[in-house]
Order: sequence, then structure tokens, then C-alpha cells
Amino acid sequence: MSIGERIRSLRQERGFSLTQLAAQAGLSKGYLWSLERGGATRPSVVVLEQIARALGVPVGDLLESPPIGDEPRAEDLPAGLREFAEERERDGQPLSAEDLQMLLAIRYRGRRPRTREDF
Repeated sequence: MSIGERIRSLRQERGFSLTQLAAQAGLSKGYLWSLERGGATRPSVVVLEQIARALGVPVGDLLESPPIGDEPRAEDLPAGLREFAEERERDGQPLSAEDLQMLLAIRYRGRRPRTREDF
């Protein structure tokens, strides 16, 4: 499910019209409509924060994530994330499957983090 589809779904679950959500998030109705329909494909972090705040959800709820129940396997993780997870394990703070799924879904300026430091 895309970010726009998630926003539309959450908006409808909460009973907001497009106009109401746009007003609460401080965005134009046209931009929000375009975002929901896939026309605006790379919203900024600030825009995502505004929408999430208006919907009453964490920003992570708007981001893509793997299907629930698909636990990431260590060998499938990007090298940087695997190193980060191993470091957390050594420090006694292992990452849960949910943490790994959230980290796998992160995009910054259209790209995924690559190195341990990025994560």
C-alpha cells in the first residue's frame, strides 16, 4: 500500500473529508488529493508530520512496510541494517521484528539508508 493509499484509508477511518484533513494538516486540498491519488509521490518529512499529527498517528503509520507476519531474516537485511542490528544485539538492546520492519521501510529523500551510520 502506498503512502497516499494509507493516508486515504486513515482519513476515511476517522471520518474526515479531504477538505477537513487538508485544513487540519495546513495543506491545500489539491495537494492532499494528488498525494492520495499517487500524483505527489515524494512528500517531505514536514508534510508527513503534519498529516500524521492531523490524523493522530505516528509518521511510521504512513510509511510503507512489509506485510504483517513477514519477519525479516538476517540474511535478507541490507548490510548496513544487519551491522546496526548486530551492534544493538551486542549492546544488549536487540531489535524486534517490528523494529526491523520499520527500519526497512524508511526512505529519506527517496532512498533507503545504506550504512550502519545511516540507520
